[in-house]
Amino acid sequence: MRIANVNNHLLMIASCAAATSCGITGPQYPDVAGTYDGPLTWQIPGESIAGQMNLTVVQADDQLTITGSATILGSTIQLPAITGTVNETGFFTATAGGAAGTVSDPNCGTITTTSATLNFTGDSARYHETATTSWCGAWAFDATLTRQ
Repeated sequence: MRIANVNNHLLMIASCAAATSCGITGPQYPDVAGTYDGPLTWQIPGESIAGQMNLTVVQADDQLTITGSATILGSTIQLPAITGTVNETGFFTATAGGAAGTVSDPNCGTITTTSATLNFTGDSARYHETATTSWCGAWAFDATLTRQ
C-alpha cells in the first residue's frame, strides 16, 4: 500500500508485485491440443460423399500447428501443415501453410477455396470449407471431430 498526496488529498494506492496478484489477467485461450477424429462429408452437386478426417493440434499459448489427413473414396490425403492462432472463443485463424488458394485438377479444372473455418469447443472441433471449381460446380467439406 502506498500513500500519495495529490492536490492536498491523501490517496491510498494498492500496489501489486505482479499484474496477476491484482486480479489482472491476460486473454485465456482454450486448451485445444490433441488428436481429433471424426466423419467428413464432401458435398458436390447432386451427391454427398462420406469420409473420415483426422487432425493433430500442437499448441503453445494461442499459437497452433495443425497437421492431419482426410480419407475419401478409399484414398487418404495428407493435409498440408497449417499454423495460426486460436482466440478466446476457440476460433482458429490461419497465418501460414495449408491449402488455401487455387489448385488445378484434370477433371474439375481450377479449384478455388472460397472460405474455410475451424472452431474448437470443449472436446470437439468443427471444420467447414467451401470451394468453387471450373467444371464441377461448388463444393463444401464439413467435419465434426472429437478429441481422442
